[in-house]
Amino acid sequence: MAGGNVLSVEGLTKRFGERLIFEDLHFGLELGQKAALVARNGTGKSTLMKVLLDLEAPDAGKVTYSGRARVAHLAQEHGLDLDRTILANLFTADNAAMHAIRQYESATQADDAEALQAAYDAMDRADAWNYEAQAKEILGKLGLHDTDRFVDKLSGGEKRRVALAKCLIEQPDLLLLDEPTNHLDLSMIEWLEGFLARSKTTLLMITHDRFFLEVVCDTIFELDNFGLHKYPGNWSDFLEMKSERSANDHAQRDRARSIMRRELEWVRATPQARTGKSKSRLDAFKDLKVQGITVDDVVEHMTFMTEFTHRRLNDDYDEVGKEPS
Repeated sequence: MAGGNVLSVEGLTKRFGERLIFEDLHFGLELGQKAALVARNGTGKSTLMKVLLDLEAPDAGKVTYSGRARVAHLAQEHGLDLDRTILANLFTADNAAMHAIRQYESATQADDAEALQAAYDAMDRADAWNYEAQAKEILGKLGLHDTDRFVDKLSGGEKRRVALAKCLIEQPDLLLLDEPTNHLDLSMIEWLEGFLARSKTTLLMITHDRFFLEVVCDTIFELDNFGLHKYPGNWSDFLEMKSERSANDHAQRDRARSIMRRELEWVRATPQARTGKSKSRLDAFKDLKVQGITVDDVVEHMTFMTEFTHRRLNDDYDEVGKEPS
């Protein structure tokens, strides 16, 4: 497909009853972009992913996919055909190779020379002659060597790896992954990192694996305080920019606290002097409260850091952005 945004999100808002999950989100994913969505647990990552996939309806806003963009999704639920073998499940994929294979099978059954030649050409263009070998290679890299086993006989982890393999071989325009490294050993994870980093597929994923974010991603989206912040770069870049932003936030909050203390003293000491210029000072104090800058510091910063696994990275990120005591 042509360049430009594969996915565009405008004004997205979601509530569960009175509870606000996120509000007025605006972002897009360009062709080939590799992005991750990070946030504290329970703050809406999976809900946002479901809204993007039209599994949850937003309360406001819209999600737009470009043209005929093909989207694949690895969810916590595998969505496989339990009555088929491992390999047969990969032959149900939605990609150019499988379209060519189906065209070829139909042409051979019809005994139509012209249709058969067109099918041969389609097989060549899609490199479909090698599809089975490619499928078995991906399955093997994910530890699934006996591809004739039926899916209903597999463990939960094996089923999830089959689902991941199916997502990868589909070669979609946009791939949405929810915790892709679950049920993978270290060698599988390292292979997957390389596969995704080399792929031209646009990627949006949720993961708690720090090194995976470091190797694969070129963009980090942080869901925080009901909004979305974009950080260009990988995990290390995100940490540097987030640390700087948090420091600026702390400085701004310290200044706001100082103003609030002075204004609060003035409000308490001179309740009668609330007209004219004095009223403007009281209004400024109220504005600070409306902005959510309170002495109680209701805004938390980066507490989700401790939720990330420490695989192959140091622990020196955990303090980034925490509010000083």
